[in-house]
Amino acid sequence: MSADWLKNRLTDLKYFKWILTNWGSLRKAKYSLAPFFKYWLFYPAPRLFFGRGKALNTSRNIIKNQLGDNLIIPIPVSDVSDKNIYYAGIRDSVDFDAFREVCIENHYNYSQIKPSMTVLDVGAHIGTFTLLASKKVGNSGRVIAVEAEAGNFNQLKKNLELNAIKNVVPVNIALSDLNGRKDFFIAKGSGCHSFFTNPGQEVVDKIKIKVKSLDSLMEEMHLEKIDLLKIDTEGAELEILRGARRTLLRNPNMKMVIAAYHFPKETAEVAEYLRELNFSPRVVPGGFSLVTV
Repeated sequence: MSADWLKNRLTDLKYFKWILTNWGSLRKAKYSLAPFFKYWLFYPAPRLFFGRGKALNTSRNIIKNQLGDNLIIPIPVSDVSDKNIYYAGIRDSVDFDAFREVCIENHYNYSQIKPSMTVLDVGAHIGTFTLLASKKVGNSGRVIAVEAEAGNFNQLKKNLELNAIKNVVPVNIALSDLNGRKDFFIAKGSGCHSFFTNPGQEVVDKIKIKVKSLDSLMEEMHLEKIDLLKIDTEGAELEILRGARRTLLRNPNMKMVIAAYHFPKETAEVAEYLRELNFSPRVVPGGFSLVTV
């Protein structure tokens, strides 16, 4: 029994606790909880015996063949009623890991998002953080969800449609420190697509992808202000910040949550760059190191 497997099961128990606490509303809601319980019972065995990599295909098959292509599950938030529930559609165990990290463990500290904010989610994946941010900012706020990879972007749009969300603008592009094209490596796991390759990463394809700077995106969208910037882009965080220099200088009070753990010196380099621009970054240590402002 691996430590990660045990940790995930304990985290899932937090989700069960939330479900039980809000059972009255959830049982009357639009989507049944039965598929989730089936998945939680079926998947741990292959994950435990075959490991995360080999069990990935198993999780996809379970969801595709047994649970109707997408596992639709409620997002745990504090204000719940049967008419006020957000849902996430999950394709496989990688998507569920993202859901667990963002929505249950709150890795990006979404509690700091307030009504009417403008939030920029870079590396939105299937939209787990985007959905939480959408709910927090409300109708008077806005979320820009940037996701480079086509499959993830399509799932992001499905999740927005699933919740009839109107305050999110999805953008299918990769951000960097330049405008042009770059090599982009497609990984077996949907959360690991990147401009870079890592020794333990299983790459299945390499494509050319259009990239632009965050400053250019801001100009195209006629955006002046960002209240919160979240970046998790598998090692491209510093490149993106360098391509956002003008935006950062214009928004000295911007909050930031940056996943800076993808290579050994990334945390220090990201923090130092932000200090050069007169921000006061704080490093949150751990296996999932964050630089926050």
